[in-house]
Amino acid sequence: MNPNDIIHLNVGGQRLSTKRSTLCRVEGSLLASMFSGRWNHEHDHDGAVFLDYNPEFFVPIINYLRAMEYATTGNPPSFPQLREDQIKDFQRFIQYLGLSGEIFSREKFNAHSINVVTLQEGGTVAVHGPNGGHMGYVLGENVYQQGIVHFKLKLESFQVNEWMFVGTVKAYLVPPNNNSHQWPDSYGWVLGQYGQVWKDGSPTYDALKNLTKQGDTVELVLDCDAAKLSLHLPTGQQFHIEIPKSQTWRLNVNLGCANDKVRIIHDNV
Repeated sequence: MNPNDIIHLNVGGQRLSTKRSTLCRVEGSLLASMFSGRWNHEHDHDGAVFLDYNPEFFVPIINYLRAMEYATTGNPPSFPQLREDQIKDFQRFIQYLGLSGEIFSREKFNAHSINVVTLQEGGTVAVHGPNGGHMGYVLGENVYQQGIVHFKLKLESFQVNEWMFVGTVKAYLVPPNNNSHQWPDSYGWVLGQYGQVWKDGSPTYDALKNLTKQGDTVELVLDCDAAKLSLHLPTGQQFHIEIPKSQTWRLNVNLGCANDKVRIIHDNV
């Protein structure tokens, strides 16, 4: 099979054309198997390969696969733009196609307090504005429901070492305010001088007061299957929280002080 073959598709009634190499971009995926030449396809009356998929989901995937051809480690393809209510079904579709490891593998920040926090470097960095006294949330783009997920966060600016929340929150919660640590189904820890642990939007205190500083990299470990959230510090200390089972989660960071800055670290960067 020639990778430059043009494949004409009818996806749920929407027509598009792309190269075979695009469809086979991710080795081992369902699409790669379907278009490697060993699959019997259904065709419409014009001869196009018919796929009974939602074109709102399939077309962004094709565009993502096209962008992979010229992407680099420092400039990966942009995540498909979807409405909040589409993400769960899109994630299931991605898993069905065997592409979740490619499209959902690189976490970045997305939703945030626009009046307090700004995003930089393609969403991998979140920065609190120069005016203190205001909380500002920033949420991860990906949604997690199963398996174990590791988030590495570098505290690039934490000059006052006062207050920064790191944790998770229910994935499809509509932000009621800027105080994401107080939201229902929010779980995590406050780094800095306070040593707080937040469970379901309510605080208690833990023995992590003043254990972090500017320049540290902390790691959150979300174990969806065991319903547990863990915080690993550079000191070697670990803290654990039980979280609800059968829940969908997003990364949840809240910046409390002027110019505080946090970066998502990817192991392959």
